[in-house]
Amino acid sequence: MTFNWTEASNTEGGGEYAERLPAGMHKVQITGVVHGGKGGTFESAKGDPQILIIFSDTEAREAAQMCTLSEKAGWVLARLLKSCDPPADLVKMSESGISPQSFADPEFAETNLVGRNLCIRVEWKESQNGKSYSDILPVDMGEYDAALDAAQQSMTTATEEAPF
Repeated sequence: MTFNWTEASNTEGGGEYAERLPAGMHKVQITGVVHGGKGGTFESAKGDPQILIIFSDTEAREAAQMCTLSEKAGWVLARLLKSCDPPADLVKMSESGISPQSFADPEFAETNLVGRNLCIRVEWKESQNGKSYSDILPVDMGEYDAALDAAQQSMTTATEEAPF
């Protein structure tokens, strides 16, 4: 079959990209781990391996976080794993010799990250090159539930006071 350049030039682009998670708190699932792109595997400026972790909510909206897999930056991944529901057993991981670098193996990362549920706070920031990126902070499930309860309480109070 031949590629139809004329049809492609008239098509709206971007259909393969998911809608962004809006700023705020969200219950999400890790739905993907990307190890590289067109330029090869992801690496930090110091040469440490990196992975891109994809988070999705129930509406298939996404945000992503780059994670450096080094001893120095391992706290980012540790905090993420501790925030999962259920949380990863960090003591057992240490005893088993699992290090941040273990997640550089695509099969290991997929097996141990994809499918995990957690709550995150998403902020969108602009990089030096003008592109926006998500800044993700894992949130304790109790903090998420408290924020949700407060929001629902506020909405209930507002509707009770409305004269119509």
